[in-house]
Amino acid sequence: MGIVTLVILIFLLPYVWFLWTGISNKTGTMETYRWKKPLAALLLLVILSAALNYFYSNAYQLAFFQNGVELMVGLIVAGAFLVILSIINIIVGIVYKNAPKSFHNPKVAWTVSMFLCATILFFIVWVYPLAEKASYITQLESAIATANEQQDGEEITVVFMSSEKQCVRRRTENCNSSDYQNAFFVKNNLDETKQVQVQIRALDYEQNELKSVESKIMTLQAGELKLLETEETSDQESIWSRSSFETEVRTASYQSIYRYRDAN
Repeated sequence: MGIVTLVILIFLLPYVWFLWTGISNKTGTMETYRWKKPLAALLLLVILSAALNYFYSNAYQLAFFQNGVELMVGLIVAGAFLVILSIINIIVGIVYKNAPKSFHNPKVAWTVSMFLCATILFFIVWVYPLAEKASYITQLESAIATANEQQDGEEITVVFMSSEKQCVRRRTENCNSSDYQNAFFVKNNLDETKQVQVQIRALDYEQNELKSVESKIMTLQAGELKLLETEETSDQESIWSRSSFETEVRTASYQSIYRYRDAN
C-alpha cells in the first residue's frame, strides 16, 4: 500500500493548499484568496496522471478507466454523501432561516457540499485506480524479474509477490479485522501456449499451513506471466485491484505444485 498511499497524498496536496489559503484569507494573514496556484497544481496532476494512464494502457494493456461495477460504486458513494449533506443543509437552512450569513450562509454550504462530493468521486474513480495501477505495475515488473531469476529450466514458474492488508491507516479497527490479500504470479517458460493449474499451500512464519488453494485453469502464452487467479479472485474488479486469495494471517512462504497441458 506504500505506492497507493503516496499517490493519494500527492493528489491531496493541492486541496490542502486550497484550504490553507482559504483559512489564511479568512483570518486576515493573507489579503487575497490565492486559489489560482493550487488549482493549476491540481490541473497539472490531472494532466500528468492522464498521460500516465495512457502509457499504462498502451504498454501493459490496462483499461484506461475502471470497469462499470467499480464506477457504479463510486457514483453510489458520492451520491450517498450528497444526499446526506443535502438533508443536513435543508434542515439547518430551516432552523436558522433568519440567521445572519456570517453564521450560516446557504450558498456557501451548498458550494462546499458539492465540492466535497465531487472530490470524493474524483478520488474514487480516478486517483485511487491510478494508485492501484502504479502498485500493480511495480509488482508485475518485480514478478517478471523474479521469475527470470527463478526459472532455471522450470516449465512453469510460480512467484509470490506480496501478502498485505489493503489499508491506508493500519492501526484502525477496520484494518485489524480485514484479511491479508496475497498476490502470486505464474509464468509459462515453454515455447508453446499451455493451460496451467497451480496448487498453493500458504504458510506462516512458523511454517504452519494457513490455506491450501487451487488456481483456475489459466491459459498462458509462451513466456507470458499473469496474476494467479483462484475462485477467490473477483472477476468484478479491475485486474490491478485483484488478488490471488486471502488469509487471516500474513503469508510468509509457500509450497506449490503445478500441472499443464496443451491449450489446443
